[in-house]
Amino acid sequence: MKIGPYTLFWCVLFLPFSGWATTLQLSTDVDLLVLDGKKVSSSLLKGADSIELDNGAHQIVFRVEKNIRANAHEQRLYISAPLVVSFDTKRISQVNFNLPRIENEKESEVFDHAPHLQLLDGSAVAIPVKLDVLTTNPSPQGIDYENDTQRYNKAGKIASMPQFAIMMADDSALLSRTSELDPPVRPSETLTEQRLKYWFVQADKTTRERFLQWVKEHPSP
Repeated sequence: MKIGPYTLFWCVLFLPFSGWATTLQLSTDVDLLVLDGKKVSSSLLKGADSIELDNGAHQIVFRVEKNIRANAHEQRLYISAPLVVSFDTKRISQVNFNLPRIENEKESEVFDHAPHLQLLDGSAVAIPVKLDVLTTNPSPQGIDYENDTQRYNKAGKIASMPQFAIMMADDSALLSRTSELDPPVRPSETLTEQRLKYWFVQADKTTRERFLQWVKEHPSP
């Protein structure tokens, strides 16, 4: 993951407005895959060193990726299993990853056997977390981390957060109801366009204004 000097403001359309905000500091050793049930695009993270979240409950799925010593003369890329971490940022302004030492084969094996880490606030105080390993179902097309996270959240496991499974559920059924969209869907509209319209209508006035401001600041290339 490329980390730079900029901050990414996350998902203003889908997250409710809050008077508090939390900055999730990214790490060069962390490959963020899913945030609050939604797949994280590498293009969105490009050049970002942090993500702005609404204050409250969150869930992240990520892998630890870093170069470790394979022997005295060689290094290799270590990639951990995908991990699920749920936590609450109530009245917390900053969240930082604090990974254990993983510098060689032995330490990577220890981490694989018993993954552990801390999330620290801006004062280096540990934030309570629930940590688990995400079981994936690879297909010929690869791993769909968003769908695997959906299944995990619906299974009621250690770090499950059912509210994100509900929020990010397949909206095809919703969009098939003509009463959900105003005006009715035109045959020429793509599914993406329908989704944008549907969720824009569902958002409150403040969220709509924030989204429109974001659109103005991020014109299409």
